[in-house]
Amino acid sequence: MASTEYLPHIDLLLQALRVNRERLASKSKIAIDAKLLRNLVQAIVATLPFSDDFYARTYPDLAEAHAAGRIPDLHRHFVDSGFLEGRFGAPPPVDEAFYIALYQDVATAVERGDVASGAEHYMRSGAAEGRVPNAELKVTIDHWNSILRDEARMG
Repeated sequence: MASTEYLPHIDLLLQALRVNRERLASKSKIAIDAKLLRNLVQAIVATLPFSDDFYARTYPDLAEAHAAGRIPDLHRHFVDSGFLEGRFGAPPPVDEAFYIALYQDVATAVERGDVASGAEHYMRSGAAEGRVPNAELKVTIDHWNSILRDEARMG
């Protein structure tokens, strides 16, 4: 289990990746050890908002395992595996009016009763589709979506 209070110096990370700073700045692809990638992701995930109450309420299977002592720490579970399973650690910041106005298909799904709300849609599939939950995150999510699309095209 990776400590979330420390990230190795960039030179150590680059050495493990077998790349130099110039290559890191280039658009070339690099192979990365899965264990290293997982630990880097976990270090980042540990900084995300987290709520024990939300996590337990949203995922009854985890609440039951926690109550039975099989999961001693819900936040640790989120960092170690929950995020990698696609779970949310805290309520996503969905602006319902913004989300419904931006995505007509979601508005239609809510009207039909297929989903209870834009927030439910976002948690079920919208986040995994790269949808934008509120105006404040639009620039950031658009940036990430651009990077991820570029990587998918290059792959």
